[in-house]
Amino acid sequence: MPIPKESKEDKKEPDTRLERRIISGENIEMRLEGDGNEKRLVGYAAKFNSWSVDLGIWEKFREKIAPGAFADAIKTSDVRALKNHDPNLILGRTSSGTLSLVENKTGLKFDIDVPNTTTGSDTVEEVRRGDITGCSFAFTVDEDSWKYLDDGSVERTIDKIGELFDVGPVTYPAYPDTTVAARSLDAFKESREKEQREKAEKEQRDQQKKEEEARIKEEEKQEQNKEQKSERQQKREQQKKEDEEKRQKEIDFETKRRIARSARKLGRHKMRIEASKSANA
Repeated sequence: MPIPKESKEDKKEPDTRLERRIISGENIEMRLEGDGNEKRLVGYAAKFNSWSVDLGIWEKFREKIAPGAFADAIKTSDVRALKNHDPNLILGRTSSGTLSLVENKTGLKFDIDVPNTTTGSDTVEEVRRGDITGCSFAFTVDEDSWKYLDDGSVERTIDKIGELFDVGPVTYPAYPDTTVAARSLDAFKESREKEQREKAEKEQRDQQKKEEEARIKEEEKQEQNKEQKSERQQKREQQKKEDEEKRQKEIDFETKRRIARSARKLGRHKMRIEASKSANA
């Protein structure tokens, strides 16, 4: 079998987004296959839609991996099979053909052609005896989603693995490295708090806008009422003026009529006086 050449992946610095997760207990499916000099270690490094244990420190936090999350990573990553994530305890590698990774409906399945080395022989014996019962994998996340539940706990779904570094058996499946996940959770919380702040600010702006519109509407209504009141006042004043003019005309007419009657009366009186003078003469 050809020896793989040293790649850029062998030289690059560890990714600061690196996370590790462990599958153990009732979720584990790891077994030995083969006989004679050929030994194969087969199992699942991860299972889909299977909730993890509580990964939180200050608050409840669990996660699951969505089907298809490894699809791109297993095509582009040169993955190692390591014991306890130790690069000195190597069991296989995808680029050399000694590690096979397949994503199926259950999860990420690995098949390691265990080397005839001290590490390989020890691992086979430790798995056979049941001394090693856990599997783990190291990875980075490209896409994930978060959800707050009513009880205050948080759920994370890993939708896409960015890079897969290693898989393999582990001795102590106890404390998964959730530092990066915690940072991601903090980022999610900050984003959620920002959204809530923006939502509250928008609601406040909307409320202020409604109040301003209501104020303007009320002012317009008051102004309209003033205009209507002013118009009614003008009408009343106009009607009053017209009534006064009408009364004045009536008064003038009555005055003229009385003057005319008095003039006629005076004329008749003068005529009687003249007639009396004529009769006496």
